[in-house]
Amino acid sequence: MPDVSLITYTPNPMGILKLAASQCYQKEASDAVIRHIIEAGHLSVLEHCTATFKVTCSLSVLLQLTRHRHLSFTVQSSRGTAMEGLHPTGIRQIDRLNGSTMSFYEALVRDGVRKEDASYALPKAICYRLLVTGNFRAWFEYLPKRLCRRALPEHLALARAIQKELHALCPEIFAHTHPHCAACKEKSCTYA
Repeated sequence: MPDVSLITYTPNPMGILKLAASQCYQKEASDAVIRHIIEAGHLSVLEHCTATFKVTCSLSVLLQLTRHRHLSFTVQSSRGTAMEGLHPTGIRQIDRLNGSTMSFYEALVRDGVRKEDASYALPKAICYRLLVTGNFRAWFEYLPKRLCRRALPEHLALARAIQKELHALCPEIFAHTHPHCAACKEKSCTYA
């Protein structure tokens, strides 16, 4: 399971969201106005609040996570640090191969091969440490895609952990983040 910690966020997010919404109509906005904005899909108001997470996840998940371009990332350097830790897949043959590959990487580094060159040998299960920041709109749009039951199990676990933190921070917004199964266009989905 990925390691996730909410490390900073916009304080009083509903106050900020109401203030932003009040600018549109030049009158005080209520919780009901924010609900209407979300339901109508007018999500630009959500861009005024942010949340930053400290995450440890596999390279496989990191590659998927960075496809969400409205999130901002600072990722552990494979040139400046010795890489360590593997995400267990639970598939014996893959985990055994990944362990052997890590031993090979460690031997390369011990033998003087530069870490950045040795990193070409790292398996996609290697764990990376990173910070990821997103405004509430970016998180609101990210979560339904990665809460999908078809998601890579590790990424699904990451999305669930992020949703739990965001829901605790601002339930008025993040109670509405769930997979859009009814509108799913994936022909191969067997969960519908």
